Amino acid sequence: MPVAISSFGMAVGAFLFGSISDTVGRKKSISITMGIVFCASTALSFAQTNFFIYLSVFVLGLAVAGNNIVLRVYLIECLPMRKRGTCLAIIDMFWVVGYLSALVLAALCGMPSLLIACASSLLPLSPRHLLYRRRPIQALGVLRQMYAINNSKHADTYPIRDLEGCVRPDDEAEEDSISQYFTKTWEHIYRIHKPPYKCVTLCGMLACLLHFPGFAWLALWNTHVLQEMERDHVVSGNDTCNVHVQNVALGFLRSCDEVNETRFGLLLLVSLGYMLGEMLLVIGIDAIGRKPYLISSGLVGSLISLILIFRLYHIIPVILSSIFLATYAIGRTTTCVLLLENYPTALRGTMMGLTRVLPHLVLFATQHFLKTTCLLSAAAIMLPVPDLTRLPMKE
Repeated sequence: MPVAISSFGMAVGAFLFGSISDTVGRKKSISITMGIVFCASTALSFAQTNFFIYLSVFVLGLAVAGNNIVLRVYLIECLPMRKRGTCLAIIDMFWVVGYLSALVLAALCGMPSLLIACASSLLPLSPRHLLYRRRPIQALGVLRQMYAINNSKHADTYPIRDLEGCVRPDDEAEEDSISQYFTKTWEHIYRIHKPPYKCVTLCGMLACLLHFPGFAWLALWNTHVLQEMERDHVVSGNDTCNVHVQNVALGFLRSCDEVNETRFGLLLLVSLGYMLGEMLLVIGIDAIGRKPYLISSGLVGSLISLILIFRLYHIIPVILSSIFLATYAIGRTTTCVLLLENYPTALRGTMMGLTRVLPHLVLFATQHFLKTTCLLSAAAIMLPVPDLTRLPMKE
């Protein structure tokens, strides 16, 4: 039940905060979502009834998904074109580090969110969003500040003086009201489903659906592997403590004083496959390009999926599962980079939120079933999307 509620919250939060970030800005949305994560985590620690536990889980899923979307949009708009893919892969790698750390320090999972919420006030505003909101002088100031810090030079030596025409500005006067938010969000959704974005939107939504919703899928896959190992009597332990592996993987705490070290070691080994995939992306996504990674991950992942159908010696499925998660990580992050680069500033947040709604709703509807992802289909679907490696993003 908590998995379904969390997934429903993620479906709502991804679209809600993605669209809000297109209206009020990226920086504010990061602080808000991290603050909500801290509040929800604290509320979950003290919840005593099922209602408050489920409510806290829903709000936590809402904020986590929203932060995931807003942070990616913010970074893609602030990073130079030669480092966009690499930096987003690093961000995804630290998501996995946080996931693994939460298995050990779940009780403290709310504190980093509070620290990040406070530290995010030091982040500069997105220069692209400032240009979209008709603030060119402020945007130029932010770019000069970035240039001075990154190159150890004076801000006055920044070579660009005029940002006219870099980003299509908002057609209406700046006015942050609820009615305008709903009006603009509807306009953005309408634009996303019209040429020239119609094909990219359809491909992106189908690819995200086939990839399944991110780290919940990672936890479910780990659970599946460990349950298969237990069925073959590979994972051993006494019966004084029965731990539901899926609940451990997803971070929902239970009262238990004993840890099965063998099970945890296998869980760690399989999860490190995700780290391997992100490290491979960091090494070459901006040098080799998006499409080669996308195609190779789809082919290798599909081949391993077929091999895993057969009953193999116990260590081989663990190794293959780690490689499979590596290909999954490559495919998912590469898809995210391709989508972020192919939409203008005005639509980027709304589009990213919209592509996450359907996968989370699918998880909400199928919480009791483990569906294997189709990496080859997801890779094939994203092939029509232009590869903008070392090229300017769409505007």
